Amino acid sequence: MRGFMKGAAGVLGTLLILGAAAYGYFWYAPAPDLPPLSSVAEPLSVQVGDRERSYLAYVPANLPPGSPLVIVLHGSAMDGATMRRWTGYEFDRLADRHGFVVLYPDGYKENWNDCRRDATYAARLENVDDIGFIRLLIERFVSEKGVDPRNVFAFGYSSGGQMAHRLAIEPSEMVAAVAAVGANLPTPDNSLCAAEGRTARVMLVSGTDDPIVPFQGGEVSLFGLASRGMALSSMASGAALARRNGIAAGPDVVRLPSRSPDDATPVERLVWSKGHEPTVTLYVVHGGGHVVPQPAFRFPRLLGRTAANLNAPSQAVNFFRLSRARPQAVSGTK
Repeated sequence: MRGFMKGAAGVLGTLLILGAAAYGYFWYAPAPDLPPLSSVAEPLSVQVGDRERSYLAYVPANLPPGSPLVIVLHGSAMDGATMRRWTGYEFDRLADRHGFVVLYPDGYKENWNDCRRDATYAARLENVDDIGFIRLLIERFVSEKGVDPRNVFAFGYSSGGQMAHRLAIEPSEMVAAVAAVGANLPTPDNSLCAAEGRTARVMLVSGTDDPIVPFQGGEVSLFGLASRGMALSSMASGAALARRNGIAAGPDVVRLPSRSPDDATPVERLVWSKGHEPTVTLYVVHGGGHVVPQPAFRFPRLLGRTAANLNAPSQAVNFFRLSRARPQAVSGTK
């Protein structure tokens, strides 16, 4: 019996070591260093119906009146603080540089009530008022910080990207433009949102090797553990959004410069324009995974490759037309 127990303990110890090694290799990702910033992110909350909803707010020092607002929406099993780290604090740095407020809201039980009919998480099943939550955040920062309600934007990753699609489609007057990363549109039979009508301007970022949201379309699944229903391909998502905005022609395609000839994640940019205005832009990251491409943070290996030669937060700020010099320099850091 003693020998059996000793052997069982040895097997258990080996399994624990292997499990720790697998976690370290496939999921562990070192957090990026906090860069020098003009301010600090403040945890806040707001009452939405009978629920208290939480969020982080980053307001640069010396913010001029009439500044824009960018709402950054996290993916499943995340919160706003995780999204802030996993985008390498890039939005905070860009906020300091260009003069806008950044909000990182927390989803209900780590998810959002987006357009997908077949989603089975609590936010969808309980029909949580996420539109009301975002609307209250906008109203609060218009009132308290003087942000310009005409210049409100949303950036979302994964399920946060699906929530960004909902903001673009349903109350399209709430946001001027959105960026959705790793979030193809749901198929018509899997969508609860309107299938026709103008949307806000949309930027998409898709990896061809995304293990969760198939680039070519199909079932969205968290590694086979939970289905989110069917999604269009990335190209079909871009074309559908273009058609809704009265664009019949195909996109202009540009291959972006790579850092090296053997770059494992080359990027193409496809732009559907109305007149001279880019209305829908799709960044195709060849070999890229279910990640937010940017140079400061490498996503867990389990989610696929993180392209460092595409900075999705920075490109979103360009797409939102926020890339301009601040009216006044930021004084000091905290």
